[in-house]
Amino acid sequence: MLHHRGWAVARALAGVGLVASVALPARAQQQISIGTTVTGTLTMSDPVLPSDQSHYKMFTFMGAAGQRIQIDLMSSDFDAYLYLRDQNGQNLAQDDDGGGGLNSRIIRDLPYTGMYQILANTLRAGQYGSFTLSLQGTAMGQQFVTQPQVTSLQIMTTGTIGLNQQVQNILGAGAPLYDGKKYHAYDFQCTAGQQIQMDILSDWDNYAMVFDPAGNIAARDDDSGEGLNARIQYACAMTGTYKLMVTTYSATTSTGQYTLRVQGLGMPTPITPTPIQPQPQQIVSNIPPQPAQAMPTNLIPAPGQTGQIAIGQVMRGRLETGDQTMADGTFADIWQFQGAAGQTITIDVRSDEFDTYMQLLDANGNKLGEDDDSGGNLNSRLTFTLPATGMYQIVVNNSGQSKRMGLYTVSIR
Repeated sequence: MLHHRGWAVARALAGVGLVASVALPARAQQQISIGTTVTGTLTMSDPVLPSDQSHYKMFTFMGAAGQRIQIDLMSSDFDAYLYLRDQNGQNLAQDDDGGGGLNSRIIRDLPYTGMYQILANTLRAGQYGSFTLSLQGTAMGQQFVTQPQVTSLQIMTTGTIGLNQQVQNILGAGAPLYDGKKYHAYDFQCTAGQQIQMDILSDWDNYAMVFDPAGNIAARDDDSGEGLNARIQYACAMTGTYKLMVTTYSATTSTGQYTLRVQGLGMPTPITPTPIQPQPQQIVSNIPPQPAQAMPTNLIPAPGQTGQIAIGQVMRGRLETGDQTMADGTFADIWQFQGAAGQTITIDVRSDEFDTYMQLLDANGNKLGEDDDSGGNLNSRLTFTLPATGMYQIVVNNSGQSKRMGLYTVSIR
């Protein structure tokens, strides 16, 4: 299903560097020096990103290896979006609302001495107006002193929810605001590697967010559930207290009763939610636990949603309408997994319905390897020794420029 907030499709692939290599017009480039602030205006005559047709202005600057920089893009006319790219146009970082409100902020240690690119951009196509761009830098190893930002540690907690529980409540007048929108937030204890599914069920257009124990936004979703309901499938990256937020996509959305439920993804038995009854406070009910088992191989991520896979698992996926797209217009799925430095893995992507193609990326979207047919019979296989401990990404695509759809399996061993 192609959701009406489709801008996130291209943004996600830009975040892993797949559309970042598309050449951008030279006429968009201006220069900015570290330690300066400039103003500008985005207009209809500015160039657009091929991924989502949003307008941008490009600024270039010279930086030194190991230097820490802070980029701020601020505007009262549009929802700011910011990219930092290397001299070849590959993504190093991107941000939406890290600067507070609808402003963007990137803090990054530069990996080499040379030229970098900044894209002052908008969250969606068709947005224009004035902006301020600030580029600050420090000597190597120094830290920025920044203004406090809203994190999960500052979000008011409505209650708690556990694995295989559901909560009924009413999001109404008097609820606290996050980014100008009403919300409820629930503390959730999760261990590293635990895979969960978070569902919000309501008769209004809800929006889901997950904040990790460090206060970062770990996942968000609008309509991946049925109708206008949000659904997030997520593997907890660390052990600690997460916050699960129930909110709205728009500040003008009418709210009301809802059910929030959390399942472990090793439990395929469906939950029949209790009918919502108006209550002055949360109602927590336990969902009968199911025997622990491996992640089911028949659980296919929703179109455009990043899948989670662990070493030793075999997962099923599907290239289909609503998936993320490559620069040539073909569909692509992204799978995330945790790996350890020095670990040698073999990734297999197999399909009876299309000629598979696979890429391995690090957490910053840098390509580490790729393969077409090493698995035999048009299947892909890549054996690789991981350089660092952390998150990695597998991009599954079809070989050739013709857009193909169909089922496949992805495995890591």
